[in-house]
Amino acid sequence: MKKVLAFDMGATSIRGILGYIEDGKFCTKEVMRMAHKIQKRDGRLYWDWESLAGKIEETILENPDVSCIGIDTWGVDFGLIDKEGNLLQAPHCYRDEKFSEGRDEAKALMEEFELFQNSGNQIMTINTVYQLLALKKFEPEVYEKADKLLMIPDLLFYLLTGEKIGEESIWSTTGLYDLSKKAVSDHLFSKLQLKKELVPQIVRAGEWKGNTKNARLERLRSLSIDVIPVCGHDTASALLMTERDAENQSLFLSCGTWSLIGTSVEKALVSKEAYERNLTNELSYRSETLFFKNITGLYLLEKYKEELEVRLGRKIAFSEITAFVQKDTEPESLLDMDAEVFGREGIKVKQEIDAYLLAKGGEPPKDDFSYFTLIYASMVEKYREVKEDIERILGKSFSKLQMIGGGARSEYLAEKIAKNLKLKVKAGPYESSALGNILLLLQKEGEIGSLEEGRRLIYEASEIREYSF
Repeated sequence: MKKVLAFDMGATSIRGILGYIEDGKFCTKEVMRMAHKIQKRDGRLYWDWESLAGKIEETILENPDVSCIGIDTWGVDFGLIDKEGNLLQAPHCYRDEKFSEGRDEAKALMEEFELFQNSGNQIMTINTVYQLLALKKFEPEVYEKADKLLMIPDLLFYLLTGEKIGEESIWSTTGLYDLSKKAVSDHLFSKLQLKKELVPQIVRAGEWKGNTKNARLERLRSLSIDVIPVCGHDTASALLMTERDAENQSLFLSCGTWSLIGTSVEKALVSKEAYERNLTNELSYRSETLFFKNITGLYLLEKYKEELEVRLGRKIAFSEITAFVQKDTEPESLLDMDAEVFGREGIKVKQEIDAYLLAKGGEPPKDDFSYFTLIYASMVEKYREVKEDIERILGKSFSKLQMIGGGARSEYLAEKIAKNLKLKVKAGPYESSALGNILLLLQKEGEIGSLEEGRRLIYEASEIREYSF
C-alpha cells in the first residue's frame, strides 16, 4: 500500500493530507493544517512565504514514508527566481491594490478586449499579467534580475525538486496564456513589452516528475520522494471530483473564498459577449477547457462574520447564522458580487455594504444578522445571472449543478440555489481540491486503475447530498 501526500493551499489556510487505498476503500488522514495571513510591508501585500514553505518542509520530514507529493494552490500569484536560482522576494498577494496600476499600464498598450481575445481570461485586476506589469513599474530592479516566473505551486515544486517548470492549469490563470492555442501567448508578451524568457517549460499535470533528493531545501535532500505536478490550480484539481454526463447538462460550482460557476466546452470562447459578461476560460486536466465566471464568494461572508464577532465580543457559529437566515425575510435590494470593493483585503464590510446600498437607492439591513441573508441572496442571484449568460452564449440549457468546496456543506445555500436556478443540485465532495490532488497521485502510483475508479471510491467514502427545486 502506497501513501501519497497532497498539499492543498488556500488563501487563508494550508493543509497536508495523506491519501491511500486500504482494503479496497479510499482513506485520508490530515497530517497538517496551518492558518496563514497576508503580510503588509511598506504599503504592499505579501504572502508569509517563509512560514508557508517551512511548514511544508516540516510536514514532509514528519512523513518520510510517502511515495509521492502533489501541490495545488490558488491562482494568479507567482515568485521570481534569479539566474542563481534564488527567490528574489516573497510573492505578492493578489489583493494588493497596486495591481490596478499594472492594469492601467496594460490599457495604455492594448485594448482590454484584445487581451481577452489573446488569453481567454476574465479581465480582473488580480491577474498575473497586471501583477507583472505593476512589478516592472514599481520594482524594476526585481524585474530585471528575474530569470524565471514560477506560479505558486510551481515555486513550491522548485523548492522540493530544484526543477523550474510551469504546470498548464495554473498558467491558464495568468492572462498570458492563449487558451485558444493552449500555449503561452507570444503576441501578449510582445505587445505588453514583457520578457518572454521568464516563461519556464510548460508541462501538463501528471506528465512530469521531480524528486526531493534534488531539493533546494537542504534537509529534504536526504529523502527520495517523487514530486508530481498535479493540477496546480486548486479549481482544476477540484473539478476532477465532478462528474460529466454524456450530454454535459451539468454546471459546476466550486464554492469557497471564491465562487466559480460554469461548464466544460470544446474550445475557448473569446467572443465580444463573453468579454462583456466578464466570463473566463481556463484549463483543467488533459487540457480540458473550462468556461465559467469568478465571483467573490464566501470571502465577503467570512469577513463580515469576523467583523461582527469583534463587534459583539463573541464567536458566531455557522449553525447560528443558518438558523437565522432560514427564518429571515428576503432582502429587497441586492449587492453586485462583481463589484471589486467586495473582494478587497481589509474591507470594512458593513460600511461598504451600507454605502453600496444607499448609493443604489436601497436601505441597509436593520438587523446585524440580516447582512448574512443579504450576502447569501446576492451570491445566488449572481449564480442565476451567470447561468443565464452561459446558456445564452452556448445556446443550450442546463438541468443540473454539482457543488464542490466548503460552501457545498451549507444545506441552506444548496437548497436556495436549486430553487432559484431551477436545477437539480448535487452537493459534494466538500474537500474537492485536496481530493482531486490525491486522486491524480494515486493514479500515477498505480494504486487505482483510472480516474473514474478513483472518483467512485472517493464518492463512496464521502458525504454527498442531492436537492431538487
